[in-house]
Parts: sequence; structure tokens; C-alpha cells
Amino acid sequence: GLYYAPAVFAFLLGKCFNNNKILGVLKNIVLLGSSVIVTFFILWYPFYHFRKDETEGLVDVYGPILRRIFPFSRGLFEGKVSNIWCALNVRPLSIRSRIPEHYQPLCALVLTNVMMLPFCMLLFAMGRKNNAPIDNLKALLWGSAGTSISFFLASFQVHEKSILLPLAPLIVLEAPALFIEWVSIMSTWSLWP
Repeated sequence: GLYYAPAVFAFLLGKCFNNNKILGVLKNIVLLGSSVIVTFFILWYPFYHFRKDETEGLVDVYGPILRRIFPFSRGLFEGKVSNIWCALNVRPLSIRSRIPEHYQPLCALVLTNVMMLPFCMLLFAMGRKNNAPIDNLKALLWGSAGTSISFFLASFQVHEKSILLPLAPLIVLEAPALFIEWVSIMSTWSLWP
């Protein structure tokens, strides 16, 4: 979900700006923000409500979950994932030993966001327009593929199977068959140790 979230958010934020009046834009942003907050609450509240010990606080309940989602203690990458960090860790670069460990998550965050920015900007612009629904769907699928490949290539502690996330929206698109075949083969090939 996190791999596709920036694309969907940029598109929906663009939809908020469809209204020509400032109050309409603000109303749309408040509605979008409220729906995100309510959804977030609905998804995360059961972890707190059904905790084992009533004395556990928020940090005790959500800390292990967040450490599992964002495993910063495991290092920037594992050697078997074919992303940017693995490619830059060969000699003479050896990036893992050149960047201090406490800066590595920040470097991954910045690079991931820089790589996602063009897709999100295009989706924001597409959301502002009144296009045919099929055009919106195609743009959203291309943008989802772009943001998810950005996550795979540059984010922190990527799992090798994450390459399948950019492939999923591409398969749904009516893209040229040769392109889809090539991406599928490259994705599968990158899974080999």
C-alpha cells in the first residue's frame, strides 16, 4: 500500500483543486484529510484496543509494528536486492561504508522522494483536469507503477519481492505487450539470488 499511496494521494489532491473557488478547494482538502485520518484510525485502532496488557501505552503497542514496517536497525539494504543501494555498494564506491549509518535512512528518504516527484506532479496535474475516467485510470496506473519502482529502487531495506509491485499496475494497462514482457522478465530475473 505504501508504494502506491503517493500516486493516489497526488491524484486525489489534484482533484481537490478542481473547484475554482478557494472555499471549495479548502472544503475538498478537509474532506480528503478527514477521510485519510478516519481510515488510518480504523486500521490502527484494533492494535491498541486488543492489546495483551492494559498497562501498555501507545509506544509499547505501535513501536514494534513501526519497527517491523521500517526496519532501520537492519541497515540500508540486504545484498540480494537489486536496487540503487546494492549497485552503489561495489568497489570503489562502497556506499554503505561511506555514508554514516544514522544518515542512511535520510538519504533513502530523499532519493525516493526525488524519484517519485515527477510521477506525483503529473498525477496532481492530471487530477486537476476533467478527463475521461479511462484516462484518469491509465494515468493513475502509470503513476502507481512509477512511484512503486521509485520505492523499490531507492527506499530503505527493500524486500526482493517488492519488484512485483510496479509490475502489477503495468499488467492492467493496455501497454505494448513487448514492454510488459520485458518488465516481467526483468522483474523475475531480479528475484534470483
